[in-house]
Amino acid sequence: MARSAVSVQTRLPNVAIVGVSRGGTTSLFKYLCHHPDVGTSDVKEVRYFSSLRYGEPLPPLESYAAHFNHCTEPYVLEATPGYFAGGAQVARAMRQTLPGLRTVVSLRAPADRCWSWFQFVKSRTRIPRDLTFDAYLDRCEQLHEAGTDATFENQPYWGLGGGCYDTWLDDWLEVFGADFRVVFFDDVVADPMATVAGICSWLGMDASALDTQAFNVNNKAEQYRHRRLQQMALALNRRGEHFFHRHERAKWLLRQAYYSVNRAPAEPTMSASARARVIEFYRPHTANLAKQLANVGVTLPPSWAAES
Repeated sequence: MARSAVSVQTRLPNVAIVGVSRGGTTSLFKYLCHHPDVGTSDVKEVRYFSSLRYGEPLPPLESYAAHFNHCTEPYVLEATPGYFAGGAQVARAMRQTLPGLRTVVSLRAPADRCWSWFQFVKSRTRIPRDLTFDAYLDRCEQLHEAGTDATFENQPYWGLGGGCYDTWLDDWLEVFGADFRVVFFDDVVADPMATVAGICSWLGMDASALDTQAFNVNNKAEQYRHRRLQQMALALNRRGEHFFHRHERAKWLLRQAYYSVNRAPAEPTMSASARARVIEFYRPHTANLAKQLANVGVTLPPSWAAES
């Protein structure tokens, strides 16, 4: 795998949050970036290694390094939740490119992650606003059975496939071993301070230096009233990503003002029948995941019991 070289002075990540989508990765990234020993990429999702998932070569390494040139801290962090589903190919490329890398995955109960992904892609106008969750699941199952739900063009319908964590876990454990850490979305939500402090201790950082004022919910998917206005807001968010990464308070204020105008009036919920359907789909995957994790001394949260 040929890549152009970068100078020895160039900073590259030594910590990466590799998954999973809708698993609390934005919150973990934001919490860790407030530690004085952590420098972060200029945008959260650099996606440098994601091209391998779709059969494309890696871009020049300089394009990756450019996201970290400002970092002077001992720990350099990026977070691209799509990496995890790249399995062995992505894990090996990351290990080869970044020899001292430590990796973190945050797993969310698959049924809840599927629902959250559905809400997310709908909020991003990537699927029809009036598409029901049952119809969405029908399409996901069709693509999953055809083996095409993981393609780039079908990414909006990655709701079901993205929760089959057992498919990729062994690959990451094999490549990274003790340099791979599993955390759970449940803990990120219930006790973010303890979860992030655990990561800090694992990395060898002083957890007492964490900014306790920085712990709040990030990246919740909100549904919209007016599609055109939502598309304009999303475009502004993409263009301003570098600025908003440096000015979190400004982004929060703008987001609050925007959704006071364009938030949908009702918070949707998953029906009991749909939940039962999704849980049944995931049951063998989650049971296998429990065995894989048990082999490395990790136990699924109690809330996952129904799914395993």
